[in-house]
Amino acid sequence: MNSQPRPPTIKDVATLAGVSMSTVSRVLNGSAAVQSETAERVRRAVTQLDFVLSASARSLRPGVRSMTWGLLVDAVESHYFSTLIAELDRAAQDHGSTLLVSVTQKEWAREKHLIKEMSSRRVDGLFVVPANGDVLGERSRLASVPIVYVDRIPSGVVADVVTFDYYKAMAELVEQLWAQGHRRMAFIGGEVDTDPGSRRYAAWNDILRRHGSTPDPDLVSVGHLVADTATEAVVGMLRSDQPPTAVVTTTGLLLLGVLHAIALEGAGIEAACTEEIDSAFLSPVPLTLVAADFKLLVSNAVELLTARVENHNEPPTTRLLPTGRVRLEPLRSSTS
Repeated sequence: MNSQPRPPTIKDVATLAGVSMSTVSRVLNGSAAVQSETAERVRRAVTQLDFVLSASARSLRPGVRSMTWGLLVDAVESHYFSTLIAELDRAAQDHGSTLLVSVTQKEWAREKHLIKEMSSRRVDGLFVVPANGDVLGERSRLASVPIVYVDRIPSGVVADVVTFDYYKAMAELVEQLWAQGHRRMAFIGGEVDTDPGSRRYAAWNDILRRHGSTPDPDLVSVGHLVADTATEAVVGMLRSDQPPTAVVTTTGLLLLGVLHAIALEGAGIEAACTEEIDSAFLSPVPLTLVAADFKLLVSNAVELLTARVENHNEPPTTRLLPTGRVRLEPLRSSTS
């Protein structure tokens, strides 16, 4: 895997195309005063280097900043991402910058497009919640501006990353439930072959095996992208001959599905999740949530981005941040 490189400059394009920087500038500006064969060489060099015009502007005007940051997230309606956006917007204002937010919908092709689009708009740097799907390793060639990846560890590139220690968070949840006497714990997850789901699922398996318990495949259901399928899976488990005494899930969206199933079945069990939701206080059963400090996440991300803006050659850093736990008791018993 490659380290995050410095952004390509107009000089790099000129060297690769075998022309002067002024010729490159004329081609980028659409001038008709350049021979078609020369212009084509410049365009091929631009494509090969993943060069964008904003990199040209910065190379010609060193030290000039747009005072704008970009943020790419999955969605804006979830509790997790709306909190992240709010905290990062405050941080941008504190630094005299404006935050531009775009939604990737967890699609790699859209993330790639938006990184190039943000770069062309001369943002000083990007915070990116990386999508999956970069099977060709293209991400390592997209560093037209400084990038800090947030929440997830991206594939295909060694880069600046700030994320919570999801392995430890899940491990502590399972240990807590085990200490409470739960031996039949269900796991409801989303994608478990990519980060951060892979870290959470690994912790789930590791802790159970550490206690000499083999995870029951009938109590594991993964690949859920919406709450409804999580509800269906948990209802099936609760109606089985050996239902779970506790259910652990990974995201706020899936937790809504889990709690819906528990309410439908009137089950007196325990629930736990590695994310928080606004409506957690309405849980019909005891609920333990992982508490994430978004101010800590944002302050670390901003620190790495500002350092990367100042010096592109520093080695990339990955920071795993600690989490806490919050336990909520139901407003009323689900069996009353």
